[in-house]
Amino acid sequence: MDRVIFHIDMDAFFSSIEQLSNPNLRGKPVIVCGDPNSRSVVATASYEARLFGLKSGMPIGRARQLCPHGIYISGNPKKYVYTSVQILGILRQYTSRVEPFSVDEAFLEFENLGFSGAPKVARKIMQRIHKEFGLTCSIGIGPNKIIAKMASELNKPNGLTVIEEGRFLDFLGEKDVTALWGIGEKTTVKLKNLGIRKVRDLALFPEPTLRKLFGEYGTYLKMTASGMDDSPVIPYYQGIEPKSIGHERTLPFDTDDRDCLMSTLLRLCEQVSRRMRKDGYVSDTVTVKIRYRDFNTFTRQKKLANCFERDDILFYTAKKLFLSNFNGDEIRLLGVSASGLVKKTEILSEPLFPADRVHRECLRVVDSIRDRFGEDSIKRGGSIGTGGL
Repeated sequence: MDRVIFHIDMDAFFSSIEQLSNPNLRGKPVIVCGDPNSRSVVATASYEARLFGLKSGMPIGRARQLCPHGIYISGNPKKYVYTSVQILGILRQYTSRVEPFSVDEAFLEFENLGFSGAPKVARKIMQRIHKEFGLTCSIGIGPNKIIAKMASELNKPNGLTVIEEGRFLDFLGEKDVTALWGIGEKTTVKLKNLGIRKVRDLALFPEPTLRKLFGEYGTYLKMTASGMDDSPVIPYYQGIEPKSIGHERTLPFDTDDRDCLMSTLLRLCEQVSRRMRKDGYVSDTVTVKIRYRDFNTFTRQKKLANCFERDDILFYTAKKLFLSNFNGDEIRLLGVSASGLVKKTEILSEPLFPADRVHRECLRVVDSIRDRFGEDSIKRGGSIGTGGL
């Protein structure tokens, strides 16, 4: 029988856990964020808060304007991860093919279930999660991951939607193209400039034209709009190699001060390279993310000839990317990531030159100090404020 894919999506996961932990919060607009008194963003808003227009990723300042009487709570990741692991334990009782997609999402694959039996199993899962945790989830069922993922969004919260093979456009054809999984704002603008406004418009649009405008991504757009996807469900026990390692930071205040920006950039590079070394990866691609005070955001990327793990190489490349693209306006957020990851053991031998061996040993000592005494126990002078300029 053809495979059947479930997408389990917990409803307002973080805020629901907070409401469950504190009965006084139930039925009230609860917003989980970083520091409620800082320039953080909404991580999750309860459905009571969403009635006021709040959504994930919204700046807290804007959220307070829309919902001034909301209850703003600093998130507790350990509590959310613990609950997520317990829920995954339930899912693994139904199939061994469980792929955690995020802390509040997972894909399940069934090979001998069929669409006729799928809703019964889905309802059992929903009932168990609610009985054991007091939480609700929405489940989408489809022949592949894209269809299952998008089906789970159609009837939230506590909804169940089944989309069988060949019926994707019946359910989503008239939806705005922004409903498609993985299509961002800039792509949406380009599509609408072509007259593509609905999912069906994109599904019927000539693929050669999309490839001419978007390259290989054009094929992805066409396939997504047609509900086509052959990506596998990767079971949790196989592990999933990360595609990138990155850090970003919202600054305490909008600034165009280059010393402050370079100091932040250096600190981010230190954090990224430290994680690479800790996890045993090297990288050949550097990406810098800049978000200005008006929330206009862009990324710039550079692929290097050789793989690296050193923070000085990462910072040198990130700094060049930043300075060549900085327009002088005040910046709200900076981010740095390393991609093109390869396990260090696969390609690297010991450094050839004495200076490189000394540098590697210095990094090992610095990492060990931070492991023992914390991230801020030892710093470069540039990451304190001078920025190395």
